[in-house]
Amino acid sequence: MKRFMSFAAATVIGAALSTSAFAHSPLKEATPAAGETVVEPLQQVTLQFDGNIEQGSYVDFISSTGDVLQANVAIDGNTLTGSFDEPLPNDSYTVDWSIISEDGHPLEGEYTLTVNAPVVEEVVEETVTESDNEAVATATEEVEAEETVTGPSAGMLLGVAIGVVALVGGVFFFVMRKE
Repeated sequence: MKRFMSFAAATVIGAALSTSAFAHSPLKEATPAAGETVVEPLQQVTLQFDGNIEQGSYVDFISSTGDVLQANVAIDGNTLTGSFDEPLPNDSYTVDWSIISEDGHPLEGEYTLTVNAPVVEEVVEETVTESDNEAVATATEEVEAEETVTGPSAGMLLGVAIGVVALVGGVFFFVMRKE
């Protein structure tokens, strides 16, 4: 009986001293949830824990290619919010979180989700002004002028012909003179 009382006393004392172990803050809820396929642009994930969490907690997103996207983190009591300036591209992501619970113990975990939002293509309207039309017309004229190939002029042909005759005549004159 003495051994039983000693064991019972040790169990009660151990349980009383280990109350800090019950202060850990496991993940209670995630939005979007684990395994969910998000069909709208995603810029924020909210993780809610059973207890309050401390600064130094974070959440990262790891793409299917292994790229790590660090979220902007906000902590409010038991909620950690990870947000991005731009929506996440369509892909499968591992949400990797690490928190410091209120009692100072670190906890970490991860889950996966998929982003499959419709891709919106931006339509860019261009306004064409009168000066734009003039610039295009001038550039077109310059290109056409550069591409125009002209033959030799009549004056140039006449000059070359006179030069050839003078050369042949000079050579003939010197050859005949020596004989």
